[in-house]
Amino acid sequence: MPSLVRQVGFAPIPAYSRLPRDDELYVMKAFARHAGHCQSCARPYEVHRNGGTLCSKGHQRALDVAQYIYNKGGQCFSLLDRDGNNRVQVEIPANCEAVRSLLKAMERGLRLRRKVQKTSYDRTYDIPPRRHAHDSDDSSSPSRELRYIRTPSLETAEPPPRVQQQRREKSSSGRG
Repeated sequence: MPSLVRQVGFAPIPAYSRLPRDDELYVMKAFARHAGHCQSCARPYEVHRNGGTLCSKGHQRALDVAQYIYNKGGQCFSLLDRDGNNRVQVEIPANCEAVRSLLKAMERGLRLRRKVQKTSYDRTYDIPPRRHAHDSDDSSSPSRELRYIRTPSLETAEPPPRVQQQRREKSSSGRG
């Protein structure tokens, strides 16, 4: 009986490479420019691997990069041109090495989170939910000092002597 030889492989996913578009290039250069002078953002993958975080400005710029580009299997792909299974690979410029490290960190688990907008209870305009001091059980939040408004004491000050003299003259001339 002849033995059957099976070949197993992955289905080819058509992908092609292109230079980054202007908006993609802008966010990549903005992160790379920031990483050039920020120590925590210069090597995002090493920072993530050591359990650190990006600075607040670097985090915002990383969110901007994540809106345009993602990393899969060491390759950078565009989120703009993705339709179905067709992926479009984007070339990262040579001066944006920090972006390559950022994408690698994001692929390996770096979490980037946007601030969550508070829910409004009124449909006409945004009002954040009310919170009272006794509702907060979080001991890490700084305690607020209670402040009381004092009622102002009503003190009448005497007008300057010249004003007093003018008032007396008006009152005496009006009686005559």
